[in-house]
Amino acid sequence: MAAPKDHMNQAPPEGRPPQETSALPWRGWLLRGLASVGAIAILLGVFAAGFAAGRFLDDSGGSAASAAQGDLAAMLPPDGVTISARWGDTLPRLVEQGVIDVEKFKVAAAQSGSPLTEEQLRLLTEPSDENLKIDANNAYFMVTVLWGLGIANKNSILEQGPMAQNGWDKRGNYAATGGWILGDRAGGEMVSAYELISLTPEEQATVEEIAFNSYRPCCGNATAFPDCNHGAAALGLAELMASQGASEDEIFQAVKAFNAFWFPQQYSVLATHFARQGQSWDKIDARELVSAQFSSSRGWAQVNQAVQSGGTGVPQAPTGAGSKC
Repeated sequence: MAAPKDHMNQAPPEGRPPQETSALPWRGWLLRGLASVGAIAILLGVFAAGFAAGRFLDDSGGSAASAAQGDLAAMLPPDGVTISARWGDTLPRLVEQGVIDVEKFKVAAAQSGSPLTEEQLRLLTEPSDENLKIDANNAYFMVTVLWGLGIANKNSILEQGPMAQNGWDKRGNYAATGGWILGDRAGGEMVSAYELISLTPEEQATVEEIAFNSYRPCCGNATAFPDCNHGAAALGLAELMASQGASEDEIFQAVKAFNAFWFPQQYSVLATHFARQGQSWDKIDARELVSAQFSSSRGWAQVNQAVQSGGTGVPQAPTGAGSKC
């Protein structure tokens, strides 16, 4: 692997400062909505069943090409996507450190209509050699536990990266930090507070390569600026995988898969765009797909505009709240 890149001092993506829309003055509605544990249903609500309801329509309302429908099935396979990384004792350590209060999590999940399963409760309390798997039924469990890992694990990306450059004393002023209410104290106090995952210099370089070059459609910031739950979750995913020897390509592939379950509507549009270019979902280069060109809010909006005006195959996306953060 190449020598670690000096990402910490590089300019914000696309030559723009990190978007201020993630700071609490701009997202006060989020924290007001999360004032009680039950209100975290905004983030954990059950919409997974709608993922499978998506279909592609042509301009006359009929079925579009079967290839487009096949891409949707490939993007959101009923059996989910399993990656090589294993949980180990990561989730029990989050609980032990107070990052996740199991009782709060149980209440929030139940009130959202998506109670924690016995398997999920076991993952929170016992070490596991199981591989991580995401599907329509556990997408919100996955985004939540990886979100907690992403903000709490000690990493220079949090301490020296774009978020810290806005002021370390402001670290609790973001949706991913101030909005974390499943622990035993304020989310801002947990930022980069625990050495949950140890990384070699080479593994850290891998995480940085992913973090500074992967995006999510809910905002214009890279994973290295984890100001929302999805950004923090992607960072936690990259750290966990890199610590177990995953390559950059493997982690980009995982981010591609997880983003698709977290943002089914947006990624069905992207899948349609690439299908028109003759690329099926499994052939789309993951690094390209999660780049700012396609997966940032601005990039996705430009692609969506082209797709919507491009004739047949315009997607009616799966219903769901995968894009809420």
